[in-house]
Amino acid sequence: MQDGNIHCHIDNLARRNTDGNERIAVATAAYNVGERLWSEREQRHVDFKNREDVVYTKILLPEGAPPWAARRNDLWNLVELTAKRRDARLAKSIEAAITRDIPARLRPALLEAFVAPFVALGCVADVAIHEDGTDHNPHVHILLTTRVLEENGFGGKIVALEQRAFVKQVRKNWADLTNTILEKIGSAHRVDHRSYKARGIGAEPTRHRGPDPMERRNKREHARRVRGEKAMKSPDSFERQQYPLLSRRETWPPEPAVSPDMTPEERDEHHRYWQDRKLDRLEAASLSEPAYEAPRSGPETNRKPATPERSEKPWYEQALDNAYGEIGDEVNSTRIAAYEQSVVERAVMQDYSDREIAALQAAGKVSPEVQRIAGDLILDQRMQEIREHDQREKMRVLPTEVREKIEASRPDRQDYDPDRPVPGPNGEMISQRERDIAYERMLDEYLREEAEQEHDR
Repeated sequence: MQDGNIHCHIDNLARRNTDGNERIAVATAAYNVGERLWSEREQRHVDFKNREDVVYTKILLPEGAPPWAARRNDLWNLVELTAKRRDARLAKSIEAAITRDIPARLRPALLEAFVAPFVALGCVADVAIHEDGTDHNPHVHILLTTRVLEENGFGGKIVALEQRAFVKQVRKNWADLTNTILEKIGSAHRVDHRSYKARGIGAEPTRHRGPDPMERRNKREHARRVRGEKAMKSPDSFERQQYPLLSRRETWPPEPAVSPDMTPEERDEHHRYWQDRKLDRLEAASLSEPAYEAPRSGPETNRKPATPERSEKPWYEQALDNAYGEIGDEVNSTRIAAYEQSVVERAVMQDYSDREIAALQAAGKVSPEVQRIAGDLILDQRMQEIREHDQREKMRVLPTEVREKIEASRPDRQDYDPDRPVPGPNGEMISQRERDIAYERMLDEYLREEAEQEHDR
């Protein structure tokens, strides 16, 4: 087992730093999350939108937080407004390194679990993960409010943040959570928050070198090159299976023209690949519909509906594009994918309940395949509960008028038609009850065949 030190630095974000220069909480928040925020105190924008290393941001709120606390600009300007003294403490700042043994998909879960105790105390936690694309120095930035939230601002101080043991406890919590995840993923690496002296190690602690402008510039250039390489499309597992020779070549997807250095087998695959793309386009054209236009008054009413332009994308990519377009320009597919990944990770990290264990044991007595299906259903149920919880949290911070309109836009369950035809197992349109019966028969038949095969073995 390998042990290593952790970097977890806790500081008070004070109005004036050690050099006597004034600091503003809005600027620190903008830097951490890579955004452009307006400072009421200085009457100017603080702009860090060009940061390329911010991979995750979130504001976590305590129970009963007012809606304005979820708006980053309002939050930190109110912190500034509440702090009257010239040497006031604006926030608690925590910066901690993430060991690279923890994969990127688990880092948001680690961060949210770490700040959960602070949020339970009544703090608002504004968090971010920085990673420059090379995974050289992944780390988190956390800003914690230090006063009790009230309907229109802040009240008294949260005393627990001022305890002398606070720093040691924070460092210990970061190390413990890190080691918990390392153990779950099977890593032999462990971290320790204690000093060399406390651990009985005679080595001298290293000193922080401070920023080196030239070194930082070189690292940024290197990170940009790495991000560019990662952004290049690579074949997925299905494409590697369908086109095993082409997928091993440097260029993917293949160029339309045949390369002179291709073998005859690669040329055959190349021809088949572009024939498949033609079929994709034909299928997309057959599934596309004329764009709907609302009726207009006047002579333009009799115009023919607009014909959509042909797209080079497969039909399923077009469907996704249309879905994102209907929701609005603000939707970011990368953000949605990252959220869904975090939902999966949070569901996987939950401990099994007694009922889940009983269900898995019962399924395991039937066959390994049935146990796998049961496990998938349990995971799906957990994920649905997480999404519903997140949705409630998002709705809670919305202004009342907006929340009521969103709730009114939801479909009424009374309008739901249980007899509405749906595709059956073979694609035919049948009632939902008939579909459920068909699927139950298929499952019974599958289980009977499994039992017969097990008996024959």
